[in-house]
Amino acid sequence: MVIVSKFAKADVSIAYNIFKKDRISPWSFTTFEKSALNGISLVAKQECDITGYVLLTSVLDEFTIEDITVSDDYRGQGLGRRIMEAGFELANKMQQKTVYLEVRCSNQTAIKLYRSMGFELVGERKNYYETTSNVFSADNSSLASPYSKISAPRENAYVMKKVL
Repeated sequence: MVIVSKFAKADVSIAYNIFKKDRISPWSFTTFEKSALNGISLVAKQECDITGYVLLTSVLDEFTIEDITVSDDYRGQGLGRRIMEAGFELANKMQQKTVYLEVRCSNQTAIKLYRSMGFELVGERKNYYETTSNVFSADNSSLASPYSKISAPRENAYVMKKVL
């Protein structure tokens, strides 16, 4: 049985490892920890295993999903939906009126989930996400660092909104 609750300090390191596994340019641990321990972000556990989380922020009457991730071993089992439902329950308790999120335009699995949960597309952020084609290569012109980032296309993000 999966239990969703607010983050405890002991949860952060494990959740951060899940977070950075799927990221091209992950946040620093300190940034992740600050968001996780803000008093409203949630972590999902099955027995002793952390299976996923959602990082939330609140401004006035709006929630923003900063990040939601389910561990590889638990994907495709409805856990993302369960974590989001727990976030909506918390939002309702806090009298939030809307929830916003951003998602890669290519992440059709997530977009399908969000639409099924009542999110609507309200905007698009151009060149928002780094892509895997942002690679490093040798650059002999720099003595300080033998590698420099090659400019590569970035991916757009959809902005989605759910009215509670």
